[in-house]
Amino acid sequence: MHYTDITEIALESGYLVSRGRTPHNTMRARLSVDVRDNPESPFVQTAPGVYGLQGPAP
Repeated sequence: MHYTDITEIALESGYLVSRGRTPHNTMRARLSVDVRDNPESPFVQTAPGVYGLQGPAP
């Protein structure tokens, strides 16, 4: 799912409250850093700007 869609869903559902002007950019940065720096991240980047959840461990 594209990070802009993830952000919109999070804002609409109340999972994310943003006071900033660029919540989409913040979501993109957070997801990108988590995927890059956290080997146990539940997220995976499947294409530029597109993220999904890791499948179950084999």
